[in-house]
Amino acid sequence: MPQFDSEVVAWMFYILLSIAGLVLLGIGMVIGRAIGRSNIGATVASRERELFMAQKGFRQLYESEIEQLKTKNSAHEIRIEELTKRAEEYRKKAAGFGGLFGAHHRRADAMYALLLENEALEEQLLQKNQKLKNERDEATTEALRAASYRRILMSHILADARVKKAVEDVVADDKRLPDTRNNA
Repeated sequence: MPQFDSEVVAWMFYILLSIAGLVLLGIGMVIGRAIGRSNIGATVASRERELFMAQKGFRQLYESEIEQLKTKNSAHEIRIEELTKRAEEYRKKAAGFGGLFGAHHRRADAMYALLLENEALEEQLLQKNQKLKNERDEATTEALRAASYRRILMSHILADARVKKAVEDVVADDKRLPDTRNNA
């Protein structure tokens, strides 16, 4: 520790030393904050890159799934068209175009019209059967709901003290009960 000739000089030295310490402390805080900000910025930037890469990966996966579904959908549409054409050919053959009824075009046309009408009627029948099935299912569900409601209502009624008392009175009165000995 330095020795001073005057006490005023010693105080000035200590005050300057304190001010220098505070300035160094302030500079350290500013440098620490700058380093912290750069570290936080780097961390945030790396996390943003990670999230961006994950998001990019999910987007690529999503787009590849969409492409696969579009490809499958187009393949299914082509298959449907082929099967529709084949069904049309079978209808024509069954109606007489190409062999069963020979060259009688009127008879073949009539047969073809009957086949188309038959298919339309079968489709309507299928729709009606589906509608009836749905109505039966709804009616059954409603009946089950009503039975459940009645069961709950009966349990509430039987839980009432007045009803319990009336049932106990009837059971206690042997004259009101049917004779079980004669039924056996």
